[in-house]
Amino acid sequence: MKDRSLNRILLAALFFHVFAAYFSSGFHHFDEHFQITEWLNFKNGGISGGDLAWEYREKIRPWFQVFAYNGIYTLFSTLGVQSPFIHLFILRLFTSLFGLYSLFCFYPIIKKWFNEDTRKSEFAFMLMTLAWYVPYIFVRTSSESFGLSFFLLGTSLFLRLNSFKKQILYSLLAGLFFGLSYQARFQMAAMVAPLWFYALFTKQVSYRNCALVALGVLFGIGSGLYFDLWGYGVWNFSLWHYFRTNFLEGIMQNVQQYPFWWYIRLAFNRGIPPVSLPLILAMIFGWWKYRKHPLTWMTLPLFLFHSWVGHKELRYLFPIIIFAPLYLSFLIFDYREKFDFLQSKMWGRGLIKFVVGINILFLVISTFRPANPSVNFYKYLWKTPKIKKIYAHVEDPFFMLGLPIKFYKRSDLQVEIFEDLTKLGDLKGRYLFFRKGKDLMTFENIPNCELLYLTYPRFSLNYNIGNWLSRSRVWSLFHCH
Repeated sequence: MKDRSLNRILLAALFFHVFAAYFSSGFHHFDEHFQITEWLNFKNGGISGGDLAWEYREKIRPWFQVFAYNGIYTLFSTLGVQSPFIHLFILRLFTSLFGLYSLFCFYPIIKKWFNEDTRKSEFAFMLMTLAWYVPYIFVRTSSESFGLSFFLLGTSLFLRLNSFKKQILYSLLAGLFFGLSYQARFQMAAMVAPLWFYALFTKQVSYRNCALVALGVLFGIGSGLYFDLWGYGVWNFSLWHYFRTNFLEGIMQNVQQYPFWWYIRLAFNRGIPPVSLPLILAMIFGWWKYRKHPLTWMTLPLFLFHSWVGHKELRYLFPIIIFAPLYLSFLIFDYREKFDFLQSKMWGRGLIKFVVGINILFLVISTFRPANPSVNFYKYLWKTPKIKKIYAHVEDPFFMLGLPIKFYKRSDLQVEIFEDLTKLGDLKGRYLFFRKGKDLMTFENIPNCELLYLTYPRFSLNYNIGNWLSRSRVWSLFHCH
């Protein structure tokens, strides 16, 4: 019976992970594209090194994740896949399934933390895998997602080393996973190192096995020399350059700085309050109540590190908020009588159903909604080969943050920028691109020009209440006859 419950949870999680891989196209943050996708494009001859982000010039970005993706990209290219959208779907699917597999491997640790109580551990696992943001995070081809998956694999072995017969092998393997987690994202060291010291000081892992794990970590970190040689073409130690540019030269001082407490505010503002509020409160309370628990040693140091660093983005906390449902589970079972009392009241049951319903709603939205709608425009142009040239008003749609987006662009597609429509002359046969809603509303009234593409569904033009479209960034493409 218990196996059936776990299987149902895994099947539900698999459903959302697979569909998120297909529908959650694009990128959550620009780094996901400009430091992963375009670097992959560079290794396959689609863009020059001079067009890459500044991290390439400073050699601060490790190449491990791009190296892993390149093997998959090369395989499917050999099999005849040419579409960049299919390639990225495959990479998202691989990343997502790898993340789900790492969660499954982590389940024995959850069961251990709940004293082998199957009912409690399955409940906690369900919360952890079906929280609305989890499939969205794991489907991202970002360093946060990739590093987290390797960390989960390493932890699933590290905290169970005493139960294995081949402890030497699994100690080295756990360390290797930790090292590769670090290779995906340097900041994961703030999760790996505290957990290692916790196990060492509490003697949950023997001194010998801790030493072997450390050896595996060093091997994983050292492998970065090869990956960097493969990517940059020269021997390179990315960590040193990362430290040099960020801490010695202070390049991050040029971007927005925030106070220490900013993440608390950001979590409330960017989260979905009916769901995020209990998770945030449970995690803060859990850090105090379970301050000697390995889960706290894994998550709190990374949170403190990013709180100390002036530049803050919510994605930096992705490897932490994945574990928030576990703290909520601890809280529910530690105060079971109070939660039973809440469930005994009609308003309490209604509140719980409301929170669960909101979670399911946003789980569906985050699964079936593109992470960045601009990719749908790129896909439209890719699938319309008759469009050889577009005239873009003021801004090139294939440029963001001053960097070219070439991975999605057909080699035969030209883009010409214009500022004044009257200077284009005869519009017949031309394809015109606009990036703002106010330009769309103006141009829509020009005769003999057909609207081919719109960011929002066409019927939204009929519901321009309060003229919201003119204030929005709406991508549109017209063809004039």
